[in-house]
Amino acid sequence: MGASPVPLSSVNEGQRVRIESLPLHPALQRRLEAMGIAPGVEVEVLRRGRPGGILHLACGLLEFMLRQEQAQEMDVSLLSRG
Repeated sequence: MGASPVPLSSVNEGQRVRIESLPLHPALQRRLEAMGIAPGVEVEVLRRGRPGGILHLACGLLEFMLRQEQAQEMDVSLLSRG
């Protein structure tokens, strides 16, 4: 019934998503997991940089940024707004 996962890099500003997979790079995986970002966690896209720029994301009180190429490697499921 749910939609297929999409790359985090394709998500619009203001959209909430559930993380399905982390980027392939082990050091980045460890860094994200240390911040509590792991499969199953919900995040919101606050802002998108210019095309090819960074994504500004929030998970609860934590705000962080990811490069477009890192976000491209992360699958997410879209959650309904509101």
